[in-house]
Amino acid sequence: MDDLKPSDPRVIGGIELRGRLGEGGMGAVYFGLTADGEQVAVKVIRDAMVGHQIVRERFNREIKVMDMIRGPGVAGLVAAAAEGEEPPWLAMEYVRGLTLRQYVEGRGTLAAAMGAALGDLLVEALIAVHTAKLLHRDLKPGNILLGSEGPKIIDFGLAGLLEALEDQELTSTNETFGTPVTMSPEQVESAKNLTPAADVYSLGATLIYALAGHFPYQRPNKNALFHAITDSNIAPDLSGLPPTLEPVIVAMVAHEPASRPTLAEAADEFRRVCKEAGLSPRDARVHLATLTFVKRDTDPPSDFDPPSQAWRRRPVTVPVPRPAIQALADRIRAAYATSTRL
Repeated sequence: MDDLKPSDPRVIGGIELRGRLGEGGMGAVYFGLTADGEQVAVKVIRDAMVGHQIVRERFNREIKVMDMIRGPGVAGLVAAAAEGEEPPWLAMEYVRGLTLRQYVEGRGTLAAAMGAALGDLLVEALIAVHTAKLLHRDLKPGNILLGSEGPKIIDFGLAGLLEALEDQELTSTNETFGTPVTMSPEQVESAKNLTPAADVYSLGATLIYALAGHFPYQRPNKNALFHAITDSNIAPDLSGLPPTLEPVIVAMVAHEPASRPTLAEAADEFRRVCKEAGLSPRDARVHLATLTFVKRDTDPPSDFDPPSQAWRRRPVTVPVPRPAIQALADRIRAAYATSTRL
């Protein structure tokens, strides 16, 4: 956390600002304390951007989206600017810990059981998003914080109401929103007409990174990357995946949305792998948090105590994928293998 600049506000919406967490083209993010001592991250739109209607509308939509989502796997909205208040701001719960991307880059990939635990918890978070009739549209390792109580999804700036994705002002047919390496083929082709299957794909791509350290498609430039993602004859890179999780993840990153499992079906597979490893859903959450929660030197001062470090990785029983998921994965592999364009 950096010190506040002389030009920075000291209080906004009754929240005392203590330092800077980051800054971007649209605004700054501050660390703050509410009147009752809750720690929050406060996003404030910079003055130069307030007059841009599209920026204001998207920020207002982000507030609306965050206010609709409730769940332990989502960093929740705490407060926000009243309508017409200047500058626009929102405050969300502050989550200590590394992003999934930072963790993998610094500490390596996850073993199968912990990857399954991560998948199960992220499914739970996405179900909360979809239950609110929303799509995240930008799930990626950098938008997952590995907190002391488990992973939390952040950044709903691109999230969209399912019925609002036809909005001509907020979504142009010529625009591509999201992060390419975790985007589904249909999202690369158009930001419209997306379904929950797009988030399923992004979760699969994110889990490939968590388990194998790479994304399903990686190319030297964006055009080559988009071509690889959208060409149904080019198979994703699944090297390094644990055999126990490969079938469900193969299905999750299938080219056709209809070929992907639902979140509930994916969760069944993740929980089965955890169960075969001797972990209940609660144990899996605790063990994952114990393994992956890392205090950052840049975190604000706190008397927060990390979870116990008593648990360590232990040998696990290797489960066999369920026939239905295995058959689906086999069909997808066969389709790539028989392509004349590989």
